[in-house]
Amino acid sequence: MTNQETTPVEDTSTSKKSEKKSLALKELKNRLPIETEGKTVYFTFKDWTFKEEEIIAKMKKKSPSMGRFINDVLSMMLDTVGGEDFSGKDDNQKVLYINQQAMGNVLYMYLYLRYDQMGEELRLDFKCPFCGADISNYITDIGDIDVDCKFGEFDKYVEYKLHKPITLENGDQLVEKLKIGIAKWDVMEKAQDENDNEAQMKKYSYKHSIQGVVGIDRFIDVSEIITKMKKRDIEKIGNFIAEHNGGPSVQAEVLCSKCDNKFWKQIDWSYDHFFGSGSLPLN
Repeated sequence: MTNQETTPVEDTSTSKKSEKKSLALKELKNRLPIETEGKTVYFTFKDWTFKEEEIIAKMKKKSPSMGRFINDVLSMMLDTVGGEDFSGKDDNQKVLYINQQAMGNVLYMYLYLRYDQMGEELRLDFKCPFCGADISNYITDIGDIDVDCKFGEFDKYVEYKLHKPITLENGDQLVEKLKIGIAKWDVMEKAQDENDNEAQMKKYSYKHSIQGVVGIDRFIDVSEIITKMKKRDIEKIGNFIAEHNGGPSVQAEVLCSKCDNKFWKQIDWSYDHFFGSGSLPLN
C-alpha cells in the first residue's frame, strides 16, 4: 500500500493537472477523504452495543437496497461530524446530510465503521483464478485498503471524450465529450432493489455522474446518452468516473497458498460478509 504519495491525475478537459493523495485507511483514520470547499472533516461513531445490534438486524431485513441500509446504519451510528453533534439531529436531517455527501465519503465511513468497531482483520473465502484452489480463512487487513483522497483545491468537473461519439435522436448533434461530476450518495440510496444487477448499478452511477454534454447548452436526457453508449465507452467511463469520484478501493491483494500467485479480490461489503461473525478469523 502507498504511504501519502502524491500522484498527478490527468484531467482530459485541460492541460491542468489535479493532485490526488493515496492513503491507507489506517493512515487517513476518521477523516473524510473528499473535502467540501477545502474543509477538513473528521467524524466519530458511537459504540456498537447489543442495543444497536438488535436495531441494525431489523434494518437489514427492512432495507430495500444496500445503499439504503448503509444510509440507515450511518444515520444511527454516527456521533459527530465536523466536530458537531450528529446523533442529535432529526432523522430527515441525517438522511439529507448523508445523501448529499460524495459517494466516496459515505462508502469510506461505512468501511471505517467496520474497522473502528470490529478491528482490522477480515476473513475472506475465495477460489484462486490461477489454479482453481478453494482458499478459506484468508485474513486481510482492512487498514491497508487504499483510499484516493481529494484535499484542498481539485476539479469538481472533468471532461470525458467518447471513443465512439453518438448522435441524439431529436437532432443531428454529435455528442463527443461529456461533463463528469462527483456522484452523491443518493445515487445508491435511490437504488431501491437489492437485486439490481451490475449493469443497472452502472446506469445509476452514470446517470448521476454525467452532468451535461460539452458544446451543447440545452437540456439533454442523460438516459438517452447512456442507452446509446457503446461497450468500449461503457467500460472506460466506469473507470473514469470511479477515478474522479475518489474514495476507498474496496478490494484486497491476496496470495494463493497453493500456487503463490497474487491477485486482487473484491471485498463483499454486504452486512453478513462484513459485520457478521463469518467475517472474523476462526481462531
